[in-house]
Amino acid sequence: MANDIGSILIERGKLTADRYHELQARAGTSRKRLVAELLESGIEEHDVFGAVAAADGLPVTTVDAVLEMIDHDMVDTVSRSYLQNEGMLPLRIQQGTLDVAVSAIDAPVKDLCVALGVTRHRAVVLTPTDLRRVWSILDLTPQDREATPATYATEELGDAFDSRMVGLFEAILLDAIGSRASDIHFEVYDDGVRLRMRIDGHLHDVRRFPISPVDLRGIINVVKIAANMDITERRLPQGGRFRRRAGDDAFDLRVQSQPSVHGEHLVIRLLPQKKEILRIEGLGFDESSAEQYRRLLNSPQGLVLVVGPTGSGKSTTLYAGLQRLADDSSRKVITVEDPIEYALRGVQQTQVHPEIGFAFANAMRAFVREDPDVILVGEIRDSETALEAIRASQTGHLVLSTLHCNDTVDAVQRLIDLGMHPNSIASELVAVISQRLVRRICEDCKRPAEPDLEILGELFPAAAPTTFQSWEGAGCQRCGGRGTLGRIATFEFLRVGESLRRAIAKRLTVDELRHLAHRAGLKPIRNHLVELVLSGVVPLAEVPRILSIEQMAPPVTD
Repeated sequence: MANDIGSILIERGKLTADRYHELQARAGTSRKRLVAELLESGIEEHDVFGAVAAADGLPVTTVDAVLEMIDHDMVDTVSRSYLQNEGMLPLRIQQGTLDVAVSAIDAPVKDLCVALGVTRHRAVVLTPTDLRRVWSILDLTPQDREATPATYATEELGDAFDSRMVGLFEAILLDAIGSRASDIHFEVYDDGVRLRMRIDGHLHDVRRFPISPVDLRGIINVVKIAANMDITERRLPQGGRFRRRAGDDAFDLRVQSQPSVHGEHLVIRLLPQKKEILRIEGLGFDESSAEQYRRLLNSPQGLVLVVGPTGSGKSTTLYAGLQRLADDSSRKVITVEDPIEYALRGVQQTQVHPEIGFAFANAMRAFVREDPDVILVGEIRDSETALEAIRASQTGHLVLSTLHCNDTVDAVQRLIDLGMHPNSIASELVAVISQRLVRRICEDCKRPAEPDLEILGELFPAAAPTTFQSWEGAGCQRCGGRGTLGRIATFEFLRVGESLRRAIAKRLTVDELRHLAHRAGLKPIRNHLVELVLSGVVPLAEVPRILSIEQMAPPVTD
């Protein structure tokens, strides 16, 4: 049976055969240990337990499905500590058959049947995180589950209320983690509170936690205390951060509060502290771009930038490069970050502390005296940091960093806007990678789709290929009916060659630089995105969400 789990993951593209055999050797004959090894290797929990379910011939279920069918009275008839320890949750008994959700390998379902006085059962698989989400929701008292805003209008804000707000927040946080959300949005309007979560780049309403305005004020206080924010200040925006664990995973939570007409809004960004960093091969680069990236990392000096908006995977791309550099014991690598998102063996990593005068620029000035070969600056945010990055490059260091701008050529103008001299940019900038994250089609419900003619008209103004094929997700239990599951990066890779260096030094306009870059062989992000659509990885509807009107059309190179 253990072999089946590995075969399924290999077939689904989640694991290579060589990597599987390595993990299998560690696990020996223990199926439970194999699952633990797969999770520790960085494969997503949903993928691992999806393979477990497929190997056992069982369906995978969701939190929503469980909450719809659960009999709350029956859950209380069995010891909760026993159920949690064994990874089981009895849902209901219908016509003598027990419906039960399991999240543990080889859960003793037959023993549960004996305890409940039934002889037949139907098992469904729920991931351990999703099972914890269900328990958290069940922990809310029955009145909490049925509450309306009016319920708490006159409630005393005492210890019981504070305790309930802590529990409610923890349940929402666990639900967000189980949903793979990157952000949680708490918003208050004249007609009540709205809870939304950003999943795969898009916001979705969450209605299983009825929250009153009074509740929201309690939740905001809970979060502010955890994030070292001032709970008495409600008129000004505030920011903070704290950490939480969910099972074996740790999360860095960045918090931002914002006053509004009807009360404070709160946004929490969830940054998972991943155990295993992607290699360059797993980024989504085509082989030519991957090879160029590897070659850049071997450069003796120069400035390499990864650009894009917030949440576009820039740090992941840089860390994949750092992972490769860390394997080379002949080079010293130093980073300055805010925050340190992944711990890397063999890399000297430093956290900035601007509150005591240790910002990116201060760190850069200190680093060049520590005999490094490679310096990573988490982000070039200001003129001082940009200048120190250029200077470090000029003194024989390879400098890697990120920058917020729209595409590879815009990075040049952004550096100029930060006060860098065009001659310095021309001499030190060796490459720019621009990227975005796009939603992937769910493999479980993927099907051919009729291309949207309006989108095709923008992509191919002259004429669309008659053989153009697009795909979509129909929506299924695994993807929550969205038709997409997870995201993949789409790239644009600019090498700064001789002709482009001359053009930068001559202060050509961005449009002129872009035209020259395309003539020199720049493959625009549009082309890579179209390839992902044609290969059935990304739905066509994602294209106009990623590209501007100008980027949609093929570049003019004559």
